[in-house]
Amino acid sequence: MTMTDTKTAAPKVGTPVYQRNYGKTGVIAEVQENHGAALYSIGAGGMQAESHTLTVVWEDLTMVEVLQGIAAPWIDAAAALGLATVENTADMLRDAKARQADERAKRTREAEEAAARKAAWLAEIGPKIPANAKAVLVAEYVSDRSDSMSDYYGSTTTRAIVLGFSTHKRDLFPEMRKAARNHAETAFLADAPESAEHREKWSMGGGYYLKEGSRHGDGWRVSKRPFYSENPASSIPAFAEWAVDAPKANPAPVAEAATGGAFDLQEHTHTKKGFQMWLAVPSERVAREIWEAQNEAAKALGGWWSRQWGKTPGGFAFRDLETARAFLAGQAGTTPQAEAGDTPQAAPAAPAGIADKLRGFADGLQGAIDNGRADRLTNTPKRQRQAAGARQQADNLQRAQTALRALADLHDAGEVPPELADLRTKAAALELAREKIDHSNSGYYDAGRQTGQPATDTPAARAFWALAKPKSAEEKRADEERAARDKISRQKIAGFFPTPAAVADELARYLGVRDGDKVLEPNAGTGALWDAVLRRAPGAQVVAYEINGTLREFLATQGRTLAGWDFMEAEPVAEFDSVIMNPPFENGQDMDHIRRAFDFLKPGGRMAAILAPGYAFKQDRRATSFREWLETLEHFTADLPAGTFKESGTGVSAVVLYIEKAE
Repeated sequence: MTMTDTKTAAPKVGTPVYQRNYGKTGVIAEVQENHGAALYSIGAGGMQAESHTLTVVWEDLTMVEVLQGIAAPWIDAAAALGLATVENTADMLRDAKARQADERAKRTREAEEAAARKAAWLAEIGPKIPANAKAVLVAEYVSDRSDSMSDYYGSTTTRAIVLGFSTHKRDLFPEMRKAARNHAETAFLADAPESAEHREKWSMGGGYYLKEGSRHGDGWRVSKRPFYSENPASSIPAFAEWAVDAPKANPAPVAEAATGGAFDLQEHTHTKKGFQMWLAVPSERVAREIWEAQNEAAKALGGWWSRQWGKTPGGFAFRDLETARAFLAGQAGTTPQAEAGDTPQAAPAAPAGIADKLRGFADGLQGAIDNGRADRLTNTPKRQRQAAGARQQADNLQRAQTALRALADLHDAGEVPPELADLRTKAAALELAREKIDHSNSGYYDAGRQTGQPATDTPAARAFWALAKPKSAEEKRADEERAARDKISRQKIAGFFPTPAAVADELARYLGVRDGDKVLEPNAGTGALWDAVLRRAPGAQVVAYEINGTLREFLATQGRTLAGWDFMEAEPVAEFDSVIMNPPFENGQDMDHIRRAFDFLKPGGRMAAILAPGYAFKQDRRATSFREWLETLEHFTADLPAGTFKESGTGVSAVVLYIEKAE
């Protein structure tokens, strides 16, 4: 960048200016010399020291102060238009300054009025915020401002509604759904599909929120805003509407006289799962056998024993008031008191509470289990390792879930193994459920082999594993097959890309394979096309070949019998009803394999083959001969969509060739 010192003469007061971009005309009303000030502008000539600052008054009496170099294009544009010099600029400058002062005063007034309105609003909502609230549930209407042409994604909030408050800061979607019912315009979100639950707690993410559609799309969004400052109102959108009654200072019990005086009926929030529940709180201590009878009656109605937690008392919990009242009605007059001389016993809060806690742990693991077993891309070695690791973790969680539920039942029955009597936390349960992984003979991208043994061989771990249902033989075979497939894909076998199941099924559908048909698969691979044939016609006879030793070994572990290793050397016998194939593409092998496989078809038979699209335009002898051969047959082709083989680790394009052999 160059820097020059401009000594050009300053323009005169009254010189007209014109700003092309906005079509505005004005005049230079004042010229000030920059006495020794280091003021610079950047233009076509680089960085330039400016000797003068100009005050420009526009035709609408707005004004601006600019350096001479910046105003130079405006002066040139006015000269090109032949605009005349303005004689009387003093009045214009005075009026412009008066207008500027008025606008500044107006902005100051508006800011003060806005601050006063905000203060009044805060004073109004202050009493509505409960003293024990730690977060507010808010609905906001999002207006999309995205522009895909400029790759800009954003939105603005045009309306906000306070739906409720929470006594904790955890993000719970059941709590958000319940709050959504508090306003007619957001009530639909209470029953929105699971896809409306957005979890975006990463940098620049939207956090946890309930919304149908994308983050910036038009529509209502419900979220939870924790109180992080001494002033809770700072977390509430300014001037938000109110769709919730002023809460009480404490979520106090909703008193209701229970028949016989044995219980107090109270409403509370399940702090872990975010739903409202009704507690039948015992008002006196009873013998254990009495509590057990009450517990059975509660379970029969879908209730459970909820142990004391913080300020929430222990009691029999129900999800709705009607069921709680039905429980109380069933207990009316049937609650005998402990006999004289007996030591009254409280409901066995410890065992019952522990069982409820363990079941809560187990229920909370389901989301992570489903996530670990969800379909994942495995088209790279790294992704294969990640997917395998996720499945292993899901197995650990499933084991923990099953064992926790069994342990909870043992607590209810009073038959807990001594090795597990002190198990109280989810972390301890997950550690006991962890499986030992064998990493011997494992490569960098190998997640290791599951051994079916506890990672820590202790009495507690062995007892915990004994409560978990072991994997079935079918599940173990599926794990072994998946591991073998991953190993094969890591070896990068030349010319081998597994056929996606959807494509294989479409080929089998076209062939119309029926039970009893004899079907040739010249290049078996891992058996994808073979499986597709049997899915459509379990009684079909598949005759397959595979030249690669690793793939042949894999097929053998599945109990599959191959007719040979290289079908190109097999003697063609026209005895097959169908041929289904995905041959190697390298060096035009696909064309050679297809022509060879055609000789195995009996008259009237059909072939469905995947091949590279180059056969249609290449000018070499093989491609030319192949096209000439096709012209003599009944055939047609269909392009496979781009990315069809992405899951197989390649972006290669392909087409499907269908041929019917003449009778």
